[in-house]
Amino acid sequence: MEGSVPFGVGFHRREGLEGLAAWLGLPPEGVRERVLTFRALGMSEIVVLSTCERLEVYGVGPLREAVAFLRRSIADRSPAIWIHRAAAVHLFRVAAGLDSTAVGEAEILGQVRDALAIAREVGTVGPTLGPLFERALALGRAVRAQTDLGRHPLSLAVLAVQEAHHQVPLQGRKILIAGAGMVGTQIAHALLRYQPVQIRVLSRTLERARALADQVGGEAGTLTDLVSSLVQVDVAFMALSSPQPVLSVSDLHTIAAIRAGAPLWLVDLGAPPNVEPDEALPPGIHQIRLEDLKALSAQYQKRIAAAIARAERMVEEAVQEWEQWWWGHQVGRLIAQLQRRVDALREQELEWLWPKLGELTPAQQARIEQFAHRLIQKLLHSPIVGLKQMASDPQAVQWFRMLWGLEEGTEDLGNGRSTA
Repeated sequence: MEGSVPFGVGFHRREGLEGLAAWLGLPPEGVRERVLTFRALGMSEIVVLSTCERLEVYGVGPLREAVAFLRRSIADRSPAIWIHRAAAVHLFRVAAGLDSTAVGEAEILGQVRDALAIAREVGTVGPTLGPLFERALALGRAVRAQTDLGRHPLSLAVLAVQEAHHQVPLQGRKILIAGAGMVGTQIAHALLRYQPVQIRVLSRTLERARALADQVGGEAGTLTDLVSSLVQVDVAFMALSSPQPVLSVSDLHTIAAIRAGAPLWLVDLGAPPNVEPDEALPPGIHQIRLEDLKALSAQYQKRIAAAIARAERMVEEAVQEWEQWWWGHQVGRLIAQLQRRVDALREQELEWLWPKLGELTPAQQARIEQFAHRLIQKLLHSPIVGLKQMASDPQAVQWFRMLWGLEEGTEDLGNGRSTA
């Protein structure tokens, strides 16, 4: 249906940061500016979702122009594209927390709500994106109310961050990550939701540390700075692949002495451990070990799998309901268009008829108009019933439009995800 098919185009931080920094985590005024930019490209509806993890633009209008603009603006990179059903599936999974680095995170639902609110303020939400986003928000609330999604972390790295937060709230804290591999990367991104005041990344090479630090707005250093950095932070995540501990008992006592009792939490994810085992930790030093995290993780795995499966089913059900509503809405518009066309034809033919009938009384003229109206409605009854029955078939709807000489639709009604 021309002018009403929703689409989404977007990038995710996990696919790389190049060119994305200026588009991620935009403040409200930055989102408004981007919304107005896309409206200037000819979009009739537009919502921009910008978080620390993703940039996604949902629109109704010229998809090619939106993709071309993003390519020019973001280092000539090609965004993922979701059209019609695929756009609904993706948005619903985002709102449900199924597409986040930390699966089930609660923050994304508020971010979707804020994106919709800004678009409404600007006036770029209409009869397509409005109902789509409202249904996504309702689904997100239902998933969190009816499943355990988000209540248990999915990976050891995310579990480590969550457990550290339980021990010492991470907001406003200084955090150290020793290790810039896969686990260190997961820890860094999981930390963002807690808004630490500082993230410092250490690795064997400064280049590798800087690559991860740049993704999360942090500082970078090498492992030669490990002891001095531990003196300055509140929580340290040790995620190094090393056959020997990188922190000795002597190092811990040195750190504790300099800190003068200020608490330091060490979260050791090394296998073997990055911190030399010792029965008695120095005063002020606390530790969460890999064995502790694995024991917690084992308790969560079955619950997590069941919660994800339940949430995915809820997404599919919500998409099906939205599709039924959407096609019914589009068919209603097409029926109204058909009715206007046949009414115009009826009036045109009656105008041709009146001069040929000579003088008629008002009652006679009204009877003829009534006859013409009844005839048209009886002729339209079966086609309209057929149109409602084939509402979910884009090709059949297009054929109906062509058969009755209605406005041609040119938008792609595909259901798949592609990259432009």
